[in-house]
Amino acid sequence: MTSLRKLERDYIEANISEVSALLDRVGDRDVMSRFGLEDQLSELKEALARLEAMPPETLASAALFFGGRPVLGSQGIESGFAGSAVGQFQDLVSMVHAHDTVGLAERGTVPRRSSSTLHITNIVRGSFGFLLEEVQPQLQIVDSSLKTAVDEATRLLMAFGEDDEEDFRSAVEEIDQRVLAASGEFFDLMRKSGATVRLVSGETDRSFGSDVVARAVERARTTTVVDGDDVVRGQLAGVLPESHQFEFRAADERGTIRGRVDRGLTPHQLGLFNKEYVNTNSRAKFKVKRVLRNQSVVREKYTLTGIEPDAE
Repeated sequence: MTSLRKLERDYIEANISEVSALLDRVGDRDVMSRFGLEDQLSELKEALARLEAMPPETLASAALFFGGRPVLGSQGIESGFAGSAVGQFQDLVSMVHAHDTVGLAERGTVPRRSSSTLHITNIVRGSFGFLLEEVQPQLQIVDSSLKTAVDEATRLLMAFGEDDEEDFRSAVEEIDQRVLAASGEFFDLMRKSGATVRLVSGETDRSFGSDVVARAVERARTTTVVDGDDVVRGQLAGVLPESHQFEFRAADERGTIRGRVDRGLTPHQLGLFNKEYVNTNSRAKFKVKRVLRNQSVVREKYTLTGIEPDAE
């Protein structure tokens, strides 16, 4: 469901609740009023049924509503703030899209930016907001890569505002430092501008008040994501080729390491790993992502990229 479709559904459902409440108060004596309200209720339910019957949307969309100091009710919004806020959200989406599709370098131009562009297609009321959508000449049967990126960027921003620290750490271990920094810059703009934001994307609808914005800024400031490579001695317990998961018993204090296998390894290679290295002294090669909070490691994620005999 697109952001606009969700907003339409929420509007219709709110009207259905309001008309139903009015019908309960009218009773049976005011016949004309009751007939009018019943007709209105029927029309609303038909509109909701038509909306629910529409095929799933496969293109990206998001609605950003802003409140606070830069906004004059539903009349207007400071142009400088609006341009910066929408631009920073677009930057985050473009980085997530590149990270998931072709890879994102530590610095430099974000690749495939043109294919991750959202367009402002409407102004939406309810404080003051903008509808951002993916514009394509042809419909898609499956979700576009940009829709996936917008959904992931939305989940990441939500995680920054969650009360549960573990939810935040779980989300951060899926990204890199550049995406983390972009998320922090978005929230820092909200804080410095005295703004609040509501983000609607698909079925997700999340509001970020000033306290939530402050928590997100603090998390971005004190959190670092470090990517590196590591070689660990030990024994392979096994690989599950179907799910691309592994278990490795490290010879050092790390103990048993569990994680995913690099997608570049073929099923044949994974089969050889199980045949040649299970319960055998070996050297496993890993990509390691570490999440640090206040310079202390709080999460580690291992991805197995290769394995070889341990000659020593």
